[in-house]
Amino acid sequence: MVKLSAAGQKALDDLVTQFQAEKKVPGFGIAVTSVDRELYTSAGGFRIHDDPTSGAVTPDSLYWICSMTKLLASVRIFETQLFADIVFVLIFLDLQLAGLILIEQGKLNFDDPVTKYLPQLKDLVVLEGLMATPTPTPRPAQGVPTILHLLAHSSGSTYFAKLPEPIYALSKGYTFEQTGGREQAQEEFFEHIKEGQSGIPLAADPGTSFSYGYSSDILGIIVERVTGQSLADFCEQYIFKPIGIKTTFRLTPELIAKLIDLSFRNQDGSISRLGDRIPLIQRYPKEVLLDLGGIGGYSTLPDYAALLRHLLRIEAGKDVPNPILKQETVKGLFKPQLTEAGAGALAAILSMWDSDVARNGVNWSTGLAVTTKDLPGKRRANSGFWGGWAGTLFVVDPTTGIAIVTGTQIVPTSDKGAIELFDKAEGIVYANLEDD
Repeated sequence: MVKLSAAGQKALDDLVTQFQAEKKVPGFGIAVTSVDRELYTSAGGFRIHDDPTSGAVTPDSLYWICSMTKLLASVRIFETQLFADIVFVLIFLDLQLAGLILIEQGKLNFDDPVTKYLPQLKDLVVLEGLMATPTPTPRPAQGVPTILHLLAHSSGSTYFAKLPEPIYALSKGYTFEQTGGREQAQEEFFEHIKEGQSGIPLAADPGTSFSYGYSSDILGIIVERVTGQSLADFCEQYIFKPIGIKTTFRLTPELIAKLIDLSFRNQDGSISRLGDRIPLIQRYPKEVLLDLGGIGGYSTLPDYAALLRHLLRIEAGKDVPNPILKQETVKGLFKPQLTEAGAGALAAILSMWDSDVARNGVNWSTGLAVTTKDLPGKRRANSGFWGGWAGTLFVVDPTTGIAIVTGTQIVPTSDKGAIELFDKAEGIVYANLEDD
């Protein structure tokens, strides 16, 4: 067992004080856990960055975790260019757990073709020259994505069949107005992600490379089709409630009062309110008809850390009340699944976010980006990590037995301040671990 030394606690406190005093980011927080217990949690700033009367950010404040939702989608299935590259990095949060749960339950298989559940994915087109030319050439895709391809983000699905305007905005598949019922919203989703193509567009043939896109959202829709439940209800029953966390897909008036407001980083480095610059996903007070597995989650940082701690305990073979997955399945979250070409594509994307991590080797598992080598002074090889479009980041290291989550709420994505907060927190934690 490891713990954070008193010097480490003070260094993190000093980091919070510094970031708050220098206003490097709007409202923010840090949460650190070992395999056994919470080690640290703190926060700084205000819920609305320029309004002290909005209330201080606390560990109980709520974050839109965006792509960190993706891990959630994956787990449950088991049991039963520069601008484009930057945008790529920002949307991952993980829905993978839901998929893994269904695999463990025997309701899905890794090698199931997605067309078994979604005929909308029968006609796929690969956009040759995507990101290299303004007019990519569509051709029929070779092969059909499988459940494993969705989990490993090697399905070919892409956010960038058409670049959003402005470039930092979310893609159309996330911002369309949901109408009718759940099934109608699903159909509208598939129409929007076509982006005018004859079929759903891909960046590469299924299974051949890494491509950041709607894989987790498609996986979430499959979860709904297989179970007959909304993704929100499924995750509540099989992930959130068993762990004892309040992570959610659905905002309420009470949660809105805890939600940190989104801010915007101006070109001169200053911070202002996001306002109505860009459309966001459908949320309260509008009815959410389609729970977006790639971006639709909301969580406090300690709750997300509790999810990671739950996985660490299962992986380590410790006694876990209400385990959401089997040990073998959780160990798979830290094992690479991409081809060499896929790993190279992921590294190219990550180089825009964290060149040190990219240079040390990366891959993708059934739910997480994973490091393939130790990062000096920080995470060990086979650690899982990712982040969210609006400024949340995490790492979970089964070798050391710790996880770190940091967050703010700011766009455009890959904000330097948000990345600096995580980088410094990770360095402090690893420099101040000691045996318990």
